[in-house]
Amino acid sequence: MYSKPKKIGNLEIKNRFVRSATYEGMATEEGHVTEKLIKLYKELAEGGVGLIITGYATVQKSGMTFDTQTGVYNDDFISGLSKIADTVHENSQDCKIALQISHCGRQSRYLENTIAPSAVLEKLTRKMPKEMTIEEIRETIEAFSQAVRRVKEAGFDAVQLHGAHGYLINQFLSPYTNKRTDEYGGSIEKRIKFVEEIYNRSVELVGKDFPILIKMNAVDFLEGGLTIEESKKIAERLSKIGYAAIEVSACMWDTCKRSKKELGWKPTFLPESRTFVGTKNEVAYNLPFAKEIKKVIDIPLIVVGGINSRDLVEQILTEGSADFIALSRPLIREPDLPNRWLKGIGDSKVECLYCNGCLSSLITTGLQCVKKEPL
Repeated sequence: MYSKPKKIGNLEIKNRFVRSATYEGMATEEGHVTEKLIKLYKELAEGGVGLIITGYATVQKSGMTFDTQTGVYNDDFISGLSKIADTVHENSQDCKIALQISHCGRQSRYLENTIAPSAVLEKLTRKMPKEMTIEEIRETIEAFSQAVRRVKEAGFDAVQLHGAHGYLINQFLSPYTNKRTDEYGGSIEKRIKFVEEIYNRSVELVGKDFPILIKMNAVDFLEGGLTIEESKKIAERLSKIGYAAIEVSACMWDTCKRSKKELGWKPTFLPESRTFVGTKNEVAYNLPFAKEIKKVIDIPLIVVGGINSRDLVEQILTEGSADFIALSRPLIREPDLPNRWLKGIGDSKVECLYCNGCLSSLITTGLQCVKKEPL
């Protein structure tokens, strides 16, 4: 089943393996593409995955999460980004690539002054954002939409909006972070307005044939945050709006448990990347949510999180619980894992230890497997 092609919009993906977007920490301080970034995506393309989704690129300077995050906020970035798209297309047998775009909103380690739908304290960084004005909201909608245009002009096959993990789109969708009483807050319909307007404006710029995907939280794991019941209504609406596929994940930075004071901001529990999958934490931990969302949408569903064996992949797809399987940490350790599984080589299990040691590499060396114990 996992070797069979399937379409996302009008884009045919050669198999059911998706590389889930993962921050790389390999851009320049200005956000430009480096040879290190290009090499990373060359290895992933050669590894057999059907669709690569890059780490998030910021649509505005006010949306930077980290200082080595890729940028897509003006046309100067197009030429560098095109090198990634061209490299993937030249070094694979029909691998497709999408750029993930985002705005951090209240979640930033890099910015001192952050913005958000509402002034709700961000608990991990202890920063209080400024509530966005209507003018700022409209400027950000245009920034997202122009970023979608740049992604297409750079030669990518699709784009994915990061609407999960507590970033700005998630902040608009979640009642935990959206306390507005105007047209962009309150009911589910009003909280969806921000991401609906991004889609509609983007289509004006790139047309309906360019696939626009979205990653969203099924739950926030926070009191007063998104529940699966609300997320199903949001997903159903996103499907009808025109989004080409939905990737299901969970959690915000506020969910994370902080480590000891001397370790600063570093989290010890990340629900979106749980440690010791299959022992300390359950495998396929977002699958129960994906199954619920799958019931209400008529577009492809991508599930990510703790999918640690070829047999589990086959089971999920055969049961119809999801259409695509997204992998992140396993592909950091084994970029060629899809080829291995597709050819029936070696163990059915991933080599990844799910230790989150790769997260500790981001600040010093950029994304890589360092095979360390948990943070």
